[in-house]
Amino acid sequence: MKILKHFLASFLRSEKQKVCFPGTKQVYLFTKRPILHQDFTPKSVQDAINELQTILYAQGFLENISGNFDLETEEAVKEFQRTNNLHVDGIVGALTWACLCYPMIYRSLKILTPKLQESVKELQSILHKEGFFKKEPYGVFDRQTEKAVKHFQRTYGLKDDGIVGAATWAVLLGMRQRKDVRTPRVFCFLPLQVFSFWKQFLMLGFIILGIYHSPIPGSQPQLNTALATAYALTYIVPFVLQCIPFKQVNEQTLPLFEYAPYMLTGIFWKPILNFIEKLVN
Repeated sequence: MKILKHFLASFLRSEKQKVCFPGTKQVYLFTKRPILHQDFTPKSVQDAINELQTILYAQGFLENISGNFDLETEEAVKEFQRTNNLHVDGIVGALTWACLCYPMIYRSLKILTPKLQESVKELQSILHKEGFFKKEPYGVFDRQTEKAVKHFQRTYGLKDDGIVGAATWAVLLGMRQRKDVRTPRVFCFLPLQVFSFWKQFLMLGFIILGIYHSPIPGSQPQLNTALATAYALTYIVPFVLQCIPFKQVNEQTLPLFEYAPYMLTGIFWKPILNFIEKLVN
């Protein structure tokens, strides 16, 4: 009970969010360990800086083209990232390059300039090469193109909205692992939300199972009360899992054991609710 009290008290206190990827590590990764390839030379780096500054200058983010990645260029990159809802770190990585060089395109776009048409054609070429788009590229973002984009986004874990933004461009242009041909094709056509809803359903189900089969003496709640209680308890379980050093379960080999903590939460639903009531009062 003391352990439960400690974790719930910590849960109800406002805590600072944990930084998963410290900024210094990102800088070290992208500056000290650049992307290497056969044609990587100091000249290619200089060409990239020149291209970056030219784009930033053309879009009004940079006043002077110096040929050096100086403080003014870094501030211009940060302002560009801030304007385009990217992570503001001044580092020109895959997402920033995709946003700099490729426009956002989607089916309901009213006016297609020659540049946008070329982007659509390049999109269709990539999708055709990868087997998502059956027709030859023709530069029109129609319903079939949108369907192919959504299929691609679902396959690589992106939001399947049919909008080709920076993240989708980055994955299209190579920021991805090769598809596993052994994966059944039926899964490619199911939205990721289906699997997410199924996992949430299992979480609720195991909590309700714990509530109705709890060894703690007392009367069982009605179904509507059990459902509401189980839904509320799902908010506590992830926090408890972070605080208690449980041994991580392999989701692939032991998928049902992943939900054991939810069953345990359902079993102890009365002490948990009693403790929360005391804190509130």
